[in-house]
Amino acid sequence: MAKDAETPGTEKEENRDKSSEAETKRAERAMEKRPGLARRVVGAVFNIRMLRRVVQILFLLGINGYIFAAWWGNEQITAFWESVRNAIPTLPIIAPLEAPFGMIAGSFDTMQRELSSGIFPFFTLGAMILILTVLGRVACGWICPIGTLQDFATLPNRSKVRPAPNTERELRRVKAYVFVIVVGLAVWMGLSRLTGTAEDLEAVLGMFANAAFDPFNPAYIIFVVMANQVWPTGLDTLWYLSVWGTVVWLQVIFVTFVLVVSFWVPRWFCRWLCPAGWFYGLFSRDALIGIGRNPARCTPDTCNVCEVVCPMNIQIRKFPYDHMYSADCILCLECMSHCPNKAIELRFS
Repeated sequence: MAKDAETPGTEKEENRDKSSEAETKRAERAMEKRPGLARRVVGAVFNIRMLRRVVQILFLLGINGYIFAAWWGNEQITAFWESVRNAIPTLPIIAPLEAPFGMIAGSFDTMQRELSSGIFPFFTLGAMILILTVLGRVACGWICPIGTLQDFATLPNRSKVRPAPNTERELRRVKAYVFVIVVGLAVWMGLSRLTGTAEDLEAVLGMFANAAFDPFNPAYIIFVVMANQVWPTGLDTLWYLSVWGTVVWLQVIFVTFVLVVSFWVPRWFCRWLCPAGWFYGLFSRDALIGIGRNPARCTPDTCNVCEVVCPMNIQIRKFPYDHMYSADCILCLECMSHCPNKAIELRFS
């Protein structure tokens, strides 16, 4: 009888022991899943966002690669960027080759100059379309110097202005109108030069004759106009600024305005004004590589983190799960980096 009386208590103790062991194992598994301090630090340094920042800085310098030899005498670095230039002479970005230190040109910049010279840009268009149909607008997100400057202007502020979808849609149309005007003037100029009637048109168009977008192109203003000005070297030469022309100062004010507004509105110039971005989007919409969402992980009814962090203000959740067919996606992968459910994936379509 005594032995029978002790059995229930023994069973309870065994159950408690098993429960305790199960809780311990669950806690151990949770600790194993939680990254340690070292892994968290490494994750903060080595991630997609940090990789993109590094690539952006490298190309910001490399696009003007001759600066290394001119200022620091690092000919070996210049030689490396020359090899990149020889492999890919133009990229789907905005970057004028007339810059004093310019090494890599933008496809749209080159196309403008070729059309205004009466030359059809077969090679430029072919290389551009090949890159865009395979990689999409990855160059806009990772390489374009003006995109880089806007991204870094955006970094200090976390509260961003997000226009309503209808407003965003209307503003995006502006860059299409700019494209029509700019390319129309380039073709007109090119035909005039082919027919020998360009002199009067050049006089009328003035600074808009060879590349009509240049006077409003932040890359041209920074890397050509401002780079060619005489800069003060000290307080005694501060008067050099007074010899800058009125047009130059207006362009400097415009670039400053672009960067200041970018503090609150990420990549607003790319989204609303850049004709090159609109043209590139025509070929990148159905690119081989794009963004997709895992339907088993994505919770579009309760989460919109991907849209909040998107610098191009794309309504990601409205696109199909398998592929986001957006002409405005620059493959910056901010959505992938911030998605709490790890639902954003790179896809091959």
